[in-house]
Amino acid sequence: MEFKRRYKFQDLNTLGLLSLQNEISPEDTVRLMRIYQAWNFYDGYHWENIPPQDKPEVTVNYCRRFVDKFVAFELGKGFSIKYPEKIEKTIVTETGKNIVQYLEDIWKANKKNLFCIELGQSKSITGDGWVQVKFEEPGTYPDPFSLFPNGRIRILVIPTSIVFPEYDKHDKDILTKMTIAYPIEVETVGVVSRRRKVKKVIYKQVWTDKTLEIWEGSELVYSTSNKYGVIPFVQIKNFPIVGRTEGLGDLEDIIPLNVELNLKKSDVSEIIDYHSAPVTVVFGARISQLEKGANKIWGGLPKDAKVTNLELTGDLTASVNYIESIRKAIHEIGSIPEGALGSGMHISNTSGVALQLLNLPIIERVRIKRMSTKEGIEQINRLILLISLKEGLITKPNDISNYDFYSSEVIFPDVLPKDELIELQKIEQEMKLGLENREGAMERLGRKDIQAKLRLIDEDRMRNPLIYGLDEESTLGVNKEGKEKKLNSGLTNGETAIEQVRKEINGQNKA
Repeated sequence: MEFKRRYKFQDLNTLGLLSLQNEISPEDTVRLMRIYQAWNFYDGYHWENIPPQDKPEVTVNYCRRFVDKFVAFELGKGFSIKYPEKIEKTIVTETGKNIVQYLEDIWKANKKNLFCIELGQSKSITGDGWVQVKFEEPGTYPDPFSLFPNGRIRILVIPTSIVFPEYDKHDKDILTKMTIAYPIEVETVGVVSRRRKVKKVIYKQVWTDKTLEIWEGSELVYSTSNKYGVIPFVQIKNFPIVGRTEGLGDLEDIIPLNVELNLKKSDVSEIIDYHSAPVTVVFGARISQLEKGANKIWGGLPKDAKVTNLELTGDLTASVNYIESIRKAIHEIGSIPEGALGSGMHISNTSGVALQLLNLPIIERVRIKRMSTKEGIEQINRLILLISLKEGLITKPNDISNYDFYSSEVIFPDVLPKDELIELQKIEQEMKLGLENREGAMERLGRKDIQAKLRLIDEDRMRNPLIYGLDEESTLGVNKEGKEKKLNSGLTNGETAIEQVRKEINGQNKA
């Protein structure tokens, strides 16, 4: 089957867009070709570089399956945002929302769950996830319900193939210039004929920490100063490599193995097809004298004539074993255990530790991937708050330092599912031993907005003590009249129970 080719970088020549090709470096050219190849394999276009006569018939797309599994493990459950309690209560909007609520509203408006999927795909396939944080003025976007009367913050996953970053010569972590470039269609009017024509040009955004320029082809259509003082883009590497400005994708080591697997599967498929409809070979007779078709009887053949079908006399065991070895190598190199894809799942009596060990390769890789993702999303939160301050959407109290204001913490839930009943029993035992507190317990259970949740629980315990198995006067040290009551649990004024008993005995003896 012939696959339609995806849009490739060298195809820009056919569009007359030589300006872009002349502006990018040879390193960027290699990077773009690698990105396009990775996307081709994810989409199932595996045969771009194979001659037509050798194109396989079978396509087993492990690349897409691996990417989808990594995305599900790393970001399938989303993330939550946490601040220290003193910062979490900070009111930043005119409507009385605190800083965590404001950030959560921004993420909700930008479809956080969908963002996580797109970011995970971009990272896993291309090695990098580029995110732009931008402010849109009122009237520049459809808002029929007037949800954003003062403007809105957008969080956009930018395709890696249109991103051209430049870094400091001495520090690869300092972004000095960012160019976003992709082809668009614009209408032009002929000078003489006045006929409207459509042509393709390169649209470019060129950002520095001081300026922003927008180009359409060779025409500068917009220029302004960068009032944020920072380039509002965040790079989130999939798997960091020392000394490289790019991350490592999850498919770079898988693509050659997937090609080899499909080639050998196609060879075996051809052999099976060949012998399921065998070729008839006739010796010592003319084929024109023989009647073709099923249920036919041939007679009158010469004495030395022979008619036979080609048969499979060899053994395909070696081919099958080789294919199986390639398939296992894909799982080993790709860090995806076979059981993670649903093969041989017998976990009814499998303990949590055993399940962790079975999925250890993917858990270890996702742990490293999440380190980069965590820092990247926290940087996105800082940009959200900075741009919101500059655009007047929020205010920062004077008693809160910039360090505390911008120091959000991103928390990811556990990769593997847990038995909640066993986890609750474990937490309960740790709390009795003084090894855990309520906040830590809520984090382990994957709760969001923990401090607010704890306050609601405390208020509800005070209003409805019987539901929590408490008497009406034992809740939060407050009696019915709202006055603080003294504890009477055998420990009075710092005295132990033994000292209380001794005093009572002494009092009785004196009497």
